[in-house]
Amino acid sequence: MTEPIDVSDITLEEIHKLLQDANRAKGLSTDKHYLSGKIFLQILGSGTRGSPSSLYVSTDHSKYLFNCGEGTQRLAHEHHLKLGKLEHVFFTTPTWKNMGGLPGMSLTIQDYGVQKINIHGPKGITQLFNATRKFVLLRDLNVNEATCNDEFKDSCMTIKYVNLIKKHNNDSTDDDSDTLIDDDDNDYYGHEYNLNGKRDGSYSNPPNKYLKFDNENLEIDKIRGCLIYICKLHNKPGGLDKNKLSKIFKIKPGPYCALLKAGYDIKIKEKCKNNDDINSTNYKYIKSSEVCDEDVPGPLFIVLEIPDEDYLDSLIENEILNEYQTNDVLKNQDNYIIHFTKENILINKKYREWMKKFTNNTQHIILNDKNNCYNYEALHRIQHQLTLLDSNIFPMIHDKNFDDDTTDDVLNKIFIDDGLSVYRAKTLNTVNLRPPDGIDSSFVVKIDKNADVKEVCNVDGFEESLEELKKNINNQLSSLKEQPEFPKLLVLGTGSCIPNKVRNTSGLLLRVDEDTSIVIDCGEGTIGQIIRFFGIKEADKVVLSIKAIYVSHLHADHHLGLLGILQERQRLTQEPVYLFAPKQIEPWLKFYHHKFEKIKLTYNLIPNQSLILGFKTIAQSTDDEIQKNLKIKDISTVEVEHCIHAFGVAFTLQDGQKIVYSGDTRPCTSLVELGKNCSLLIHEATMEDNLEFEAKKKMHSTISEAIKIGENMNSKFTLLTHFSQRYSKMPMLPDSSAGFNLSNVGIAFDNMQIKLSQLSLLPLFYPSLGMMFSEFCNMLEKKANQRLAKEQKKTKK
Repeated sequence: MTEPIDVSDITLEEIHKLLQDANRAKGLSTDKHYLSGKIFLQILGSGTRGSPSSLYVSTDHSKYLFNCGEGTQRLAHEHHLKLGKLEHVFFTTPTWKNMGGLPGMSLTIQDYGVQKINIHGPKGITQLFNATRKFVLLRDLNVNEATCNDEFKDSCMTIKYVNLIKKHNNDSTDDDSDTLIDDDDNDYYGHEYNLNGKRDGSYSNPPNKYLKFDNENLEIDKIRGCLIYICKLHNKPGGLDKNKLSKIFKIKPGPYCALLKAGYDIKIKEKCKNNDDINSTNYKYIKSSEVCDEDVPGPLFIVLEIPDEDYLDSLIENEILNEYQTNDVLKNQDNYIIHFTKENILINKKYREWMKKFTNNTQHIILNDKNNCYNYEALHRIQHQLTLLDSNIFPMIHDKNFDDDTTDDVLNKIFIDDGLSVYRAKTLNTVNLRPPDGIDSSFVVKIDKNADVKEVCNVDGFEESLEELKKNINNQLSSLKEQPEFPKLLVLGTGSCIPNKVRNTSGLLLRVDEDTSIVIDCGEGTIGQIIRFFGIKEADKVVLSIKAIYVSHLHADHHLGLLGILQERQRLTQEPVYLFAPKQIEPWLKFYHHKFEKIKLTYNLIPNQSLILGFKTIAQSTDDEIQKNLKIKDISTVEVEHCIHAFGVAFTLQDGQKIVYSGDTRPCTSLVELGKNCSLLIHEATMEDNLEFEAKKKMHSTISEAIKIGENMNSKFTLLTHFSQRYSKMPMLPDSSAGFNLSNVGIAFDNMQIKLSQLSLLPLFYPSLGMMFSEFCNMLEKKANQRLAKEQKKTKK
């Protein structure tokens, strides 16, 4: 840029090319030549127990995500954080705590039209997608693993990668020499067809076979590591002083001003004066430095997680990080360090001494499980409303880690004594980097029970309906001879496909007694649902009571929460759970065990195929052991009509009660045979009745079909679940013309807990539910009528 640019007759196209050249020289993207005017960090998940730790970075150009644990996409959906421009996801360590939400998130951003996602993290981290390819189909999304050796630069910022070295490698190989050969060639989505009767789309990333492992190369192939990200926003170019242009240089502002702002010196022809030689050319020269203010230094933020003490020496001795601790430039601006580090390392003296070496204007923001805040608002709102119907069936949710009188001052005392500026993150805390405005708490999730209750009490006729409901409940309870505390059912997720702010994906907890529980399907975030429902202390007891996990089939929305449950139990006990699942889940679990974190000793796999009604192949001794430990008489499965290797299950309790769960299925006789005369049928009811064509296409059931199956098997009670997310508040029940008796049919809601002896109370709720969600139900009915009119119009043609 030493030679001034002649702008006398320059075209807009030439200016644009010069600006691109300037950006290219700075290593910036040429298709985004302007700097973002607004950049902020937002805490998407604060890391409280049961919720993810995740940092969202928003710029005018694109969005970035640091860590993506289970439940991240649900939080993003509820809090309207845009994922359509997500281009880069960064991981500090390759753990399920950080990665567990990525498979589900990938499906969501694919639906938003994102074509490519760049994954930054320890080498090999994208093999997670290879391992999940059977149940996470990325037909239109290309996944690229970034090379994290030096630095990453785009139009917004430069990110330096800092790889830490573990002092002691405590990973050891397994005694057995498992081979990870994927011999499962089944297509678990082959049942889904488009309107032409063909499979929708094809793989963007052709799946590779799992690599083969043995003890000799297992150590090399283990994906491990710890990455720190030093993120420096590009300097903001100094503003152009238009007064100098007009008063000193006598030049009117024009398109060439962008060149001056980009750092180019320019020259422009001057008009000839009367006594000048008309054939000569005079130029006026303008240097960029003469009319532009100095660049504004870009702020800095560092993202790190130290997983254990063996990384501390590498952190403290790292020369790249040491430079930033002594950088004079950083003394004149606010800087932020985002700590994903867990508490025992955070309060380690070595770690605190390292923190103290940064300038006094450095803010330390903590994301870990000692934080105390609300993460979700919608689930509290609907629970506040449902609890009006019955506070035992719909109890209050425990979404905070500590008592309300616990203050940040108490939690932070050790850091205050060290003179550190430490802030415990709350979900939706915002750090405004450009323009700089510090930490903003105005968006933090707040819960207002009174407002939630008032919302439904203002509905005409609701309070009268509620009064009538209370009378009916009291009458019903007085007629029940015995109401034992157990067994009872906790509903953890009632939505299909992806989590919604009101309904999480499939999950149930069958509590046989206080010390024995069985998880039945476990969509992403199931462990979070358990922790929020019971609260921290009680949740630990409940997790310890989980003796078995049942997975009906290998679609993502039914088992992406499995690892979260296994790891939470692993924290509390070494006792393995029984894992009843399709045998084809085994390659995925072994792969994760060998490549990422050790989980093999947390479960004993009992294939669903070995429990087929009338054709059990499980050893009698094993079956007896299962019955004894789970306190049941029998567990049997049948294949149902959904994807390949999809199963329904029946648990027969010691008192003879039989609970049947359909999983995902079309109506089928095998399930009817399994559930004959059962006490409770829990059946999927994905679609409303006038969407039967769509239900058939996706191999699901309509509401009426589910009720009919209950009638056919003579079930004492049928509980409907697995609703399409279009029915987030309330599904459309069949009207009276359908001829169904709904007195033994109930609707499942998330965070609903009911004793099996009190199931008959659920149908009493229908009038009040209709009032409570009248606006929503009217909207559903209107859409249904519009669809019907559209179909009738097509038929006439």
